[in-house]
Amino acid sequence: MHLAVRRMVWRTLLRHRQRTVLMISIVAMGSLVIVLLFGLSDGIVASMTASQMDFNQGGFQVRVAGSGTDPVAVDAMSPEQVTAAREALDGLGGLTIAERFESVGMIHTAQATDSIRLRGIDPASESMVTRLDDRIVRGKYLDDAGQVLLSATLVEKHDIRVGERVVLHAMSNQGAATRAFRLTGVFEAATGDLERVAMLCIDDARGLTGIDGSTALAVGLPRGMSANRTADRARQLLAGQAGIEVADYYDLNPLARFMAAGSRIRMIPFVLMISLMAGFGVANTALYSVLERTREFGVMAAVGMSRRLLAQLVLLESSLVAALGFLVGGSMGYWALVHLCRNGIDVSFLSDMGGSLGLPRVLYASTSGWYVVAAFSVVVLTALFAAWHPARRLNRLDPVQAIREG
Repeated sequence: MHLAVRRMVWRTLLRHRQRTVLMISIVAMGSLVIVLLFGLSDGIVASMTASQMDFNQGGFQVRVAGSGTDPVAVDAMSPEQVTAAREALDGLGGLTIAERFESVGMIHTAQATDSIRLRGIDPASESMVTRLDDRIVRGKYLDDAGQVLLSATLVEKHDIRVGERVVLHAMSNQGAATRAFRLTGVFEAATGDLERVAMLCIDDARGLTGIDGSTALAVGLPRGMSANRTADRARQLLAGQAGIEVADYYDLNPLARFMAAGSRIRMIPFVLMISLMAGFGVANTALYSVLERTREFGVMAAVGMSRRLLAQLVLLESSLVAALGFLVGGSMGYWALVHLCRNGIDVSFLSDMGGSLGLPRVLYASTSGWYVVAAFSVVVLTALFAAWHPARRLNRLDPVQAIREG
């Protein structure tokens, strides 16, 4: 394209600054929103997965088949089943396994009585599967029988102090059972569903309910090992054991499966709406620019400039504006994602709803260069396609009529 035309484009953009800023703002806003949509959508799913695996569930779990629909203590695996499962999982190598015993129960303090979930753990092996011990904010981690860990939320609600006695109730195979425990430590719940869980030694949980065995084996994975592929391999190794199943992250969090599967699909209408708004804004502004300069274009055509070159001039103006808008919006969106990836968003105020969804207390965004590519593909290309109509109008311009109308 002629150097004179490029200079004319820049001169036009600088002369009509309000119109130029408007078009840049439209494209920038569209690029910004799309980058944030992709980054936050992927980040929420990744935050949920990482928090549950690191602080609650492990990479995957082995449990009695069907116990996920109605988890009660009587669904515990027998000691023989636990031993057989451990031996089978040894074939994978590099895994850490923690036995757990969970049951519904209640906590009784001087203040009130509240429903909770009891989780019996082996403190040593649990610290190799999850990082619960890193979440202790007061007191200490479990190291002896008769001790219990409670979440900071539960402790504040019932005004319990470290060292005080709490009474735990559970349903045993002989009816209700009650036993006093000493609060040895307070942990900060990484996810909403941990706020109402009392951690105690697994032998204490078994003794309280009168049931042997374990309700689940939580399996920790070495860094870099795929949880999905390892869970599939574990299913193959345990296929010969009747009544035992492997539950991966989505089996343990069915609502998370729905969120992950539909996150991209549900974004499609928003992305289309944003791209249409950006395209309409660019097309409308470009068309107004053409109509406003009809006489000017007519004079250019009359002195010898081809109509095709005039159309290219309008397309170049729209291309430059779209590129500037994309650079501004895409850069701002990616910078925002980097900030949210490092600092996260505190969503602890959603703890009531987040408990059922397995939401962590802090959500982090995800960053990827593909988000910027997606914003460019959707917003910028849509804007350029929308600018094609004003360019076609110039391609059919009649110089005499344009000068007369102008």
